[in-house]
Amino acid sequence: MSDDGSGQYEEMLRRLNREIDIWSRLKHRNIVPFIGICRDLAPLPVLISPFYKFGHVGKYLTKHPEVNREKLVLGVASGLHFLHENGVVHGDLKVQNVLVDKHGVPCICDFGISKVVSCRGFTTSNVGTAPYMAPELFCVIDGPGMNSHASSTSGTTPCSDVYSFALLVLEILTAEPPKGRPSRPIVTVRILADLRPKRTDYDKREVSRRTWSVLDRCWSLEPLLRPSISEVLRDLTDCFVPTPLLDVEGEGLVDRLVV
Repeated sequence: MSDDGSGQYEEMLRRLNREIDIWSRLKHRNIVPFIGICRDLAPLPVLISPFYKFGHVGKYLTKHPEVNREKLVLGVASGLHFLHENGVVHGDLKVQNVLVDKHGVPCICDFGISKVVSCRGFTTSNVGTAPYMAPELFCVIDGPGMNSHASSTSGTTPCSDVYSFALLVLEILTAEPPKGRPSRPIVTVRILADLRPKRTDYDKREVSRRTWSVLDRCWSLEPLLRPSISEVLRDLTDCFVPTPLLDVEGEGLVDRLVV
């Protein structure tokens, strides 16, 4: 991109600098590390991270279908929990934005439309990728007159991240994109009312009843009724991780699989 006076170059540079500011602060096992910036390869700065030969989590599961998917889910949840604890809204959680390192650890990437809550200069008007977007982020074409109105929120929030995360969990557990999702950020009232994933569309062997119960709360139409990511992480851990019990003598621990 060249500086042609249209303002696009300045806008791109502003977005890159904002991504650098956000990304460089984040240090966590489930966040792709920021290594640095190279300014000599292109007109715009190049952001440097480790190379992930497995690619994103969707490609990883295609080549390694036998891996522990629940462990991947908990890793992504842990990364998102870290972001929210540090006041960062990711804004575009989807399968392509979770890379898998050489140890099989999922790492959240792409902070181009992320924002820092309660910090001036770190906001964004972008609202993510349509199939993963929360209902409040869609532009709705309302009623017979086809009058469009903007989404009911000013942008992405921790609540919309939780909604997207739950859809991402479905994709990790089933190796299929969430069903029945819009491909564009413009929907009708009827489509909006029918966005919530349906239990009958998913195999109970891939998504257990307990897991579905946790995810279903994340898809509440009302953002404030959705659980926080800390609650989701806790509840999914209870679903996935064997529960330790005392043995019959009251000494030591034995593992019980949660069904």
